Amino acid sequence: MKECGNIVVIAGPTAVGKSSTAIELSKKINAEIVSADSFQCYKYMDIGTAKPTRAELEKVRHHMIDVYMPNESPGVFDYASDAKAIIEKKLAEKNIILVGGSGLYIDSIIFQNYNFEEATVDAEYRKKLQKIADECGGNVLFEMLEKCDPEYAKLTHRNNVKRVIRALEFFSSSGKRMSENKPEKKFAYKNTSYFVLGMDRNILYDRINKRVDEMMENGLVDEVSALYNEFGESASNAFKAIGYAELIAYIKGETDLYSAAELIKQHSRNYAKRQYTWFRRNPEAIWINVEESDSSETIAKKILEKINV
Repeated sequence: MKECGNIVVIAGPTAVGKSSTAIELSKKINAEIVSADSFQCYKYMDIGTAKPTRAELEKVRHHMIDVYMPNESPGVFDYASDAKAIIEKKLAEKNIILVGGSGLYIDSIIFQNYNFEEATVDAEYRKKLQKIADECGGNVLFEMLEKCDPEYAKLTHRNNVKRVIRALEFFSSSGKRMSENKPEKKFAYKNTSYFVLGMDRNILYDRINKRVDEMMENGLVDEVSALYNEFGESASNAFKAIGYAELIAYIKGETDLYSAAELIKQHSRNYAKRQYTWFRRNPEAIWINVEESDSSETIAKKILEKINV
């Protein structure tokens, strides 16, 4: 285990208040923030990913936001390599707050021996699976995953074709299920604390619905339209993000705007449910009920009481 400053993980479902809590905590512990979000790392995808505002980014140094172009396709291994390089450079003088809702991205950084993404590459089989997805649709691949690894399928959205292909490729190459290939549950860095923010599901779902309405009012349709016009199908991986896939269907004339917005809400609620499932599997997690707090500052104070800074 490496000697370093503190790493404080602030995880939780979408719309629970992770970013604002991280900013408040950073003021108290001389920390910089590393985003663990699988889509905030893309440039120009601001509204739909609930990226911190310019004002928030100016309050504290953020990393792993606006790193890749929408037409690039970084995987979790690429993300982890880039994020670890930043963390290991900064830890000598700073504490780090790792904040986000992408459990796989968080785990790839904080736990030891999380390196399966770089192993068992089978380029030919991957091309074959991608061809199936292109010609028959991602649902065909997802049904294949449900048969060979139902547990991993429960944690994976059927539209995340890249992740589904990776799991099928791993199974084909190694004969092992991705759900069985779990990282060693030992922290890679000393002084790591893992917090998960949670709240009543009904209250959270209401917050999600309201946030989608706000995104639509703040120009999400225009953002998605501009990105689609510039990058088109070359950004197929980035456009799997909730909010983008549904509105691209609207832009193509495949659905109406109201239906697209309702699908964004539904898919966001479904994603929050999967996030809860992921984080509950982590015995190291310290859960904080944010309903009992009146502000992000109060939540940050609760976290501060539980860490040794």
